[in-house]
Amino acid sequence: MKKAAFLMIAGILLAICLPAFAQEFPDVPPDHWAYDAVQDLVEKGIIQGYPDGTFGGKRAMTRYEFAEALSKAIPAILELAKQPAPPPPIGTEGVTPPPPAAGPQVTKEEFDALRKLVDEFRDELAAVGVDVEALRRDVAALAERVIVIEEEIVRVKLTGEGNLIGRGGVQNSATPALDRDARQIGGAPLGKEDNLLANSSVFTDLMLGMKAKVGEDAKLNVDINVGDYTRFALRNPALQDFILYNANLDAPVKLGRIVVGRFPFQLTPLTLKFVDPDSYTNVARFDDGNFVLDGGKAELNFGRVSLTAFAAKADPISDLLSPDLLLGGLSGVEVSQLGGARAVIGAGSIGNIGLTWYQAGLSVALGTANVTGADINTSIGSLGLAAEWAQTEPNDFPTLGDNNTAWNAKLNWQMGNLALGAGFTTVEQNYCAPGYWSRTGAAVNLVNVSGPVANLSYTLSPALSITAEGQFLEPDDSAQPVRGRLATGAQGPVIGTGAGVLDKITHWKAGIKYGLSAASSIDLGWEQVNWEPLAAGKNTEERYITIGLGHDFSTSASLKLLYQIVEYEQGVPNPYFLGSDRRGGVATAQFQLKY
Repeated sequence: MKKAAFLMIAGILLAICLPAFAQEFPDVPPDHWAYDAVQDLVEKGIIQGYPDGTFGGKRAMTRYEFAEALSKAIPAILELAKQPAPPPPIGTEGVTPPPPAAGPQVTKEEFDALRKLVDEFRDELAAVGVDVEALRRDVAALAERVIVIEEEIVRVKLTGEGNLIGRGGVQNSATPALDRDARQIGGAPLGKEDNLLANSSVFTDLMLGMKAKVGEDAKLNVDINVGDYTRFALRNPALQDFILYNANLDAPVKLGRIVVGRFPFQLTPLTLKFVDPDSYTNVARFDDGNFVLDGGKAELNFGRVSLTAFAAKADPISDLLSPDLLLGGLSGVEVSQLGGARAVIGAGSIGNIGLTWYQAGLSVALGTANVTGADINTSIGSLGLAAEWAQTEPNDFPTLGDNNTAWNAKLNWQMGNLALGAGFTTVEQNYCAPGYWSRTGAAVNLVNVSGPVANLSYTLSPALSITAEGQFLEPDDSAQPVRGRLATGAQGPVIGTGAGVLDKITHWKAGIKYGLSAASSIDLGWEQVNWEPLAAGKNTEERYITIGLGHDFSTSASLKLLYQIVEYEQGVPNPYFLGSDRRGGVATAQFQLKY
């Protein structure tokens, strides 16, 4: 609580403002920004209003009377700012914790509001006998003191994200279906199971972060994860409930900065990016595409060129097992270490050009693989271009030296509320890198595919928007199977078993988002993948129909509810779909707190 000095200020303002608010005055209308600024100070306890917590109900008063009230309150506020913060209460065991660094009881943001009020009413303050210039100097000097002290106090900053996640499933077919992340829906191995609660699980996830200044310039970054959700998401039962996710020293150098320790890291979608293992939740460390690496990186700037050099080994908790590195059919190849560099060249109004190269160390028996890439992002007016090219070269597998490139390019056009995108993608049969370049239903990172892609989004109103996208893919080499894998942690099966298994893949997605209020929204989604056989026969179809509801209780607390219907319709036999029609439903609930 604030000290008794606040009560003194309250008495002064109450005595001055009460008669002024008792009648209507025309000069400062109730919608004037000054009322909001004063109300903010009232809510923070810097200025006290009426006993009901309001500041006169925002009734009009003259500028002179407003200035008179401020002239009485400001000196007391400035005096309060010079006082140190009160010590914390005595602990439960009767031991008084060490007091924090002496700091003012008025923050920088509150000083900013006060300074703005002084500037607004400077003429009126002068009319009531206030030396405005001297007052400005006093406010500025104390504000600088506050900034210095606040920076010292926040030498250690704590952050956190907590999630309580519930999942349930129903099985509407004789054999279990797989959800979009290739997890089995329902608990019964055979037979239907429509009891959602009987097949439910609850997971906890808490990420605690600390950023601390070390010496004059260096920073210590630490993130600790507690809970059983990571074990579920990465499908790794060996993981513990307590994980040191991030721990590094970050120090500035002449041309940039150097990071040493355990750190999150990614490059580009085609070269190095982590696959989101759970598409039903929003958990920052899995959604951002970062792997977890142990080693070091240097981020340096040379004019328009930004260079990132790195050397690190993979940490097991990040599941840097790369079934993408299939190496001509070998799955589960582990990238144990990697080192290289990425340069981004700023080309002014043209945009940015990126160049990437690194060498991935595999097991002793498998040797190494080189990954090389280039990308560009540019725009002219409302038209933008994004393109990427990459090549992989497993050194100890010379037969994979051909058909080992991937590239994509897309033109994006924005006009008012409408955005359109159209492009083309090709991933050759021997391309193998630990990236995240495509998601086609439950299949991740298809190879030996080529075809156009398109997307659109349109905002119909501030509350209503629609999105749609499609992929129209065919085998890049018709004599080879289309291959891919399931989500991170699922080591198989791969799509396709031989030449000519699949002919065409058509992938559609569409969504509608409607804001029920400023804090609540509803989402409707539809996704379908058609796997068309080369030979005559029925298509295999994969379908997901989703309804979601989100509500923000505050800026730090939110709730998301989701239910998804999953359907597989088996056509020409394909081992990926396990040989039969399957139907089910997935329900999730996620309560999230951030601070």
